[in-house]
Amino acid sequence: MKKSNLFQKKVSKNPIANNSQTKINSFFSRTCQSNKSKNIQNDDVSLEVEIINDPSSDNATRKRKRCDGLDSGSNSKIKSTCFSDIDQSFFNNSLKIIDKNKEKDLVSKECSNNSLNISKETINILSNSLDKLECITNDIIVINNEETILSHNKIKNDQKSELSTDTINIIESSKIFNDINDCDEINAEDLDEIFECDWNIDSQINLNSLQRCDVIDLQKNSKSMILKVQHTNLKTFATITCSGFWKDIQIKEGDIVMIQAKKESQNWIVDNDNGYIITQPDTLISSTTVVGGVFCSRRAVLSQVFKKIESLPYLTSNQTALTIGKIVHKLLQKSLIENIYKLPDIMKIAEDELQSKDTIYMLYSTQSSLEKCKEEVFSYIPKISEFIQHYVHGTKQEVISNEKNNFKGKISEICDIEENIWLPKLGIKGKVDITVEVKINSRRKIMPIEIKTGRPSFSLEHRGQVILYIMMMALTGQDTDSGLLLYLRDNNIREINCGRAEKRDLILLRNTLADYFTKTKNMIFSSDLEDALKPMPLPEPINYYNSCLKCPYNNLCCAYLTKDDTLQLSDSHDLVKLSKEILNEFENNHIDFILKWVSLLQMEESTQSEQYIMTDIWTLTPEKREIKGKCISNLKVIGKVTKQYDKYKHLFVRTNGEAISIKNICTEFVQNEYIIVSTDTRINISSGFIIQIKKDAITVLLNSDITKRNAIGNFHIDKYASTNLFLTVFANIGGLLYDNEVCKRLRSIIIDRKPATFRAQLPRSVIFKVATILQRLNEVQQRAILKCLAANEYVLIKGMPGTGKTETVVTLIEALFKLGFSIIVTSHTNNAVDNILLKLLHKNIDFIRLGSSHIVHPLLKNKSEEYLTSNCTSVEELESVYANKNIVGITCFGAHHVLFEKRTFNVCIVDESTQVTQAAILGPLYYANKFILVGDPNQLPPVIKSRTARNLGAAESLFERLDSENNTVALTVQYRMNKSIMDLINKLTYNGELKAGNESIENATFISPNTRIPSSNERWVRAVLSPALDDSVIILDTGCTQDMTIDFIHKQENITTDQVCSNIWEAALILYLVKALFQIGITSEQIGIIAAYKAQVVLIKNLINSEIEVNTVDQYQGRDKNIIFYTCAKSIKKKFDEMQDTGILEDQRRLTVAVTRAKHKLIIIADKNTISQYTPFMKLFNIIQVKNIINLNDDSYDFTWESIAKSLKENVLINN
Repeated sequence: MKKSNLFQKKVSKNPIANNSQTKINSFFSRTCQSNKSKNIQNDDVSLEVEIINDPSSDNATRKRKRCDGLDSGSNSKIKSTCFSDIDQSFFNNSLKIIDKNKEKDLVSKECSNNSLNISKETINILSNSLDKLECITNDIIVINNEETILSHNKIKNDQKSELSTDTINIIESSKIFNDINDCDEINAEDLDEIFECDWNIDSQINLNSLQRCDVIDLQKNSKSMILKVQHTNLKTFATITCSGFWKDIQIKEGDIVMIQAKKESQNWIVDNDNGYIITQPDTLISSTTVVGGVFCSRRAVLSQVFKKIESLPYLTSNQTALTIGKIVHKLLQKSLIENIYKLPDIMKIAEDELQSKDTIYMLYSTQSSLEKCKEEVFSYIPKISEFIQHYVHGTKQEVISNEKNNFKGKISEICDIEENIWLPKLGIKGKVDITVEVKINSRRKIMPIEIKTGRPSFSLEHRGQVILYIMMMALTGQDTDSGLLLYLRDNNIREINCGRAEKRDLILLRNTLADYFTKTKNMIFSSDLEDALKPMPLPEPINYYNSCLKCPYNNLCCAYLTKDDTLQLSDSHDLVKLSKEILNEFENNHIDFILKWVSLLQMEESTQSEQYIMTDIWTLTPEKREIKGKCISNLKVIGKVTKQYDKYKHLFVRTNGEAISIKNICTEFVQNEYIIVSTDTRINISSGFIIQIKKDAITVLLNSDITKRNAIGNFHIDKYASTNLFLTVFANIGGLLYDNEVCKRLRSIIIDRKPATFRAQLPRSVIFKVATILQRLNEVQQRAILKCLAANEYVLIKGMPGTGKTETVVTLIEALFKLGFSIIVTSHTNNAVDNILLKLLHKNIDFIRLGSSHIVHPLLKNKSEEYLTSNCTSVEELESVYANKNIVGITCFGAHHVLFEKRTFNVCIVDESTQVTQAAILGPLYYANKFILVGDPNQLPPVIKSRTARNLGAAESLFERLDSENNTVALTVQYRMNKSIMDLINKLTYNGELKAGNESIENATFISPNTRIPSSNERWVRAVLSPALDDSVIILDTGCTQDMTIDFIHKQENITTDQVCSNIWEAALILYLVKALFQIGITSEQIGIIAAYKAQVVLIKNLINSEIEVNTVDQYQGRDKNIIFYTCAKSIKKKFDEMQDTGILEDQRRLTVAVTRAKHKLIIIADKNTISQYTPFMKLFNIIQVKNIINLNDDSYDFTWESIAKSLKENVLINN
């Protein structure tokens, strides 16, 4: 039989599928001609429901009857229609036809919302044939929305009329079928005509609501863009035609998008009137940034990066209006929560708020007058009273009622204040001022209120912000379709409705901003270093001179303009004119240096965000995130939530009472770690810091009391890479691009490397005042302090290991303090700052420690900012506390503090400065006339995770950049290491510069020469623990332990990252030797264990139950022990050579730190063959005498791995 051309084309839409339906009717008429037709009533129970609800059918039978032949990920289910009396040859032919159709992947693009209704007496006949035609009938009818059909047991009338062009509709069953029992035969060639037609039956995504998809292909033409996408989870497909504004959005293959579309004919469409596409949805942009782009999208992008630049001292503008706005916000919010509306009561709240610490800090920071502020705030009190009486209590206020456009409803409940919403579906985040339930026209619904304290404008930006909140709240499941925009000054409050055009345009604007952020990221990860350093792309600037002149980002905007080859502006453009005026004072190399550092920081920020994989929070379950070590899931709050200043202390335990995983605590969750808290349905309901971790509980300080709205909630704590630190360093580096004396001085030093200058001699009065202080130092240390006092701009102190660097710094501070200088004491970490301040405390030198009390050392609590300012009730009292402290301790990242906005210090001392990036160290340098950098470029560098950024210079500290004979004074006399260890490090790193402070230091060993190792110990133990001076450095060569590790623990051949970066046998050797040390009276305090990798630290801590300090190299800098074990962990056979990294073990500075932590004994445990692949270790092994390298082979030195294994097993049993 010749194939019909009809079935080579897609079926056209209605009526009744036109010719294709006629062909089907004709076909079924021939097959059923011998019997009478049986009427099939529309109100009968559908076949699908009947079969599925049949209690006699087991699950397998029901599944077979439903003919769920599609991939399990599909949201479309294929239902079956069955026919009897079909012979075997027909069945076999049919199978071949279906196989052929499957090869074409002809699965429906849309599922009809109809079901075949068949009377109950026909069910048995149909069921008998089901197994024979299971595969064939899958292609006959495709039905979507199975749940609707099953739950309602009927078909909605409005759904019956819908018929896809790609779906065979056989609802009108009585017209198609004659009596099925009368079927004589079916011609296979007729089936060919039906089943070989191009039905285009694809397994499709339902895009009626927003779906997360991967773009797998796209085609563009002048009128539209055709996207082919795959559902991220279900792996189903869809094709979307994008036209209108959407055809020009920036999408490429491989992108993730959120799509909502309309089904029109057989196609999904997104056009100006239908559907949305959210590009880069995992880039959460604040609602404020989005609406900020309405006027100038270029400023919106710059503000996202350089948000904190306005906090720099020379850029601080008049913030009085902003301060008043914040206070009024709080006043209205608190009055609503406490249901207060009488004027005296609101005044009392206002008085309390004006005397609160937050307000005092704001007034101090903005240099605002309390009286003026109070006057302004009190002018809003009558408005607040009117608003609450009118909208909450229903007491109509004439001034509000007379405004015809004001909202006519009533507020029935205050649901939330400052509701935090993260919504990856829209790629937006934001905080809603007030969330309320309202009653209007007998309907209750949830609405956001956006508060404005300025004049009513109902501008695009203001309305846009409300519309974004409406969209976000609606997608969180709240009944929200409009919002309220309140201008409190005049009590103008209007209902803002969410129109299609506004939603579309805001999403398009958000997509534009996301595109620029993504472009930067793509450049950063480019393999081409030149591309990686290209300045970030920015939107085209506006042409508005006055606005650009007042913009806080105009210098940066103009700098990027000069480097943008793609942007061609005429000379008459206002920004071109402004650029010539602004950049006239800057050298090209200054601009290049600053923009290069911005690119380096963006590389590092992107790399860190990639490592944290923040998208896991909304794409993986809490349990899966916990397996990855990034989450502690299924927690509840116990006890009372207590307020500590402006934070809330919560105690979490497991909901099931189990212990919190030790592994997670050790590897990812530590004290002072920044975290976010989510529920089962909402992301980031609050954020804060971990303040204590125990085996069965975790205590967290959060920004809000999460139990108020989630009293019995199930919570999850996720580690979060906060952007605040990067915002600080972007502001620091961007701040150099401004024209003032502070920036000019810093640019000349940092960029131009202007040499330090010194006074020829110090006044006799200065020498006389500090002479007594300097007497306790050696000559080299004294020379260093005198050079610091003589320096005009800056000086560097190179503190080699054990040379008394900290003592020198403390003495320098004491000398400066005695001379009346004001000093900023800073470093990269809180521990480093506190270490110096504790020594000042011991000397009774007064100071203030800035920063949250939970991060401050317990002994410094009485010197903390929170303690010293706790009784301040006015700006004057706060200013008095700050002004009377001449020594201020703070980390480099904390330097954007209100105290510095009104004070410039004489000197800034940066300890461990070689660990601080140039961008981070700039923060405190802005606030001092002179700076002193202390550090050692041969020890730990700044931590830079981006390899590209490292290669381009991001790991170069300011100390390294400025280090020279003129600028630097070195401390070379050391009081830590004995001669053997000192000689080793001199050859390895310091070129013989280090000298021992005295003979006692030089000849010290870890035990008395008269002490002997018990003879019962094996010879290898006695050799390792030899007290001889020339045995102070020992290498234990384990050989390759990879196979033994697999045999002992894993019983498998695959190697994971944790196995490569941890080594049970090196840990077991340390355990064995520590036991031997304990036998001869060595205490835990004398022993230190350093591991190259964090995974090895966790392993050893779980094995050794003692007070021995176990940590990574980075954590050990600045510390020392009599005996140091250093475990390298890696032991890999040759076939795994490609797994070796070029980071930790290849860094000689880390090896230098590890070696110089030891005073008297250094024991390095390693697989020599593996570790020799790293240059620093190859150099080390070549320096050490052969007699000090002990090869641990069975029967060598009485050594056996069996004895080590036995000890290890015993220890594991004891610990368990």
